[in-house]
Amino acid sequence: MRTRSVVAAVLVGAALALVPAVPVAALPAGSPASGGDGARRVALGDSWAAGTAAGGVEAASGTCRRSVLAYPAVIARAGGETFWTSRACASSTGGGNDQFTSLTPATEVVSATVGADATGLGALAAACSAAGTAARCDAAAARFDQALASLPGALDTALADMRRRAPRAAVSITGYPLLAEGRACPAGPADISRATRLDDAVTRLDGVLAERAVAAGMRFVDVRDTFRGHGVCAPEPWLTPLTGADTLLAGAPTASGHALGMVAALAAPAAAAPPPATTPPSATAAPPVDGRGAEAGGLPLFTG
Repeated sequence: MRTRSVVAAVLVGAALALVPAVPVAALPAGSPASGGDGARRVALGDSWAAGTAAGGVEAASGTCRRSVLAYPAVIARAGGETFWTSRACASSTGGGNDQFTSLTPATEVVSATVGADATGLGALAAACSAAGTAARCDAAAARFDQALASLPGALDTALADMRRRAPRAAVSITGYPLLAEGRACPAGPADISRATRLDDAVTRLDGVLAERAVAAGMRFVDVRDTFRGHGVCAPEPWLTPLTGADTLLAGAPTASGHALGMVAALAAPAAAAPPPATTPPSATAAPPVDGRGAEAGGLPLFTG
């Protein structure tokens, strides 16, 4: 426990050094958003893990839009890590589920943030924002609910594939913070009713992620406490406005959200396990070798 506390202090201290966010040009050489070919530590996931909304997106990452300010890169720099890679990818352009090709029997640590892009959380946030309408909010909520219903099966398939490829890795699956925290504002939900709707969507998404991660024998990291008081309508928000042009990124973490929210949650001691899963595990077929085992029921998770 003392060792984890020391690691937590180091990581959060390094994260604090990045807030306010340093200019990307000032970052040390050899610390790109994607890491290298190292397989000891591997980061996976969607636009949240890629840090697409944080700024500092590396051109070499192409449509995956990985940022040097994303939490995987922050953690790697803080620990002086050299054998790491991030395969996290913004899913707005689709693509094959090949992130898992970076996992090997030698992989020791895996982090993943996934589910928001696949369920359309950003689109829901944008539709229910002050720039949206009640009709758009209702339609987006229906699409979110439909996708969320497919998520347990997709996760079961993905996490089983992940464990098969990296049998000895310590795997952490993160959740998502409450976007509105019950508040409405010009940059956030149009009213309290829509704020409640958004927070409920995140709570249900986190519930599915926690259930399936624990059922797979992996660690679920709840980030809601570390983001508390920094929702989109807070005086110091760590989330992007819901009214931006790119709906995929509505409510996604800023550089501060990555450095002080995501890193702090991952560095904290493991919390007590949530209640046992109530969603029955899905039957999983053998995944194809290109990593597409992360897709089930038409719901892609680990694209790019």
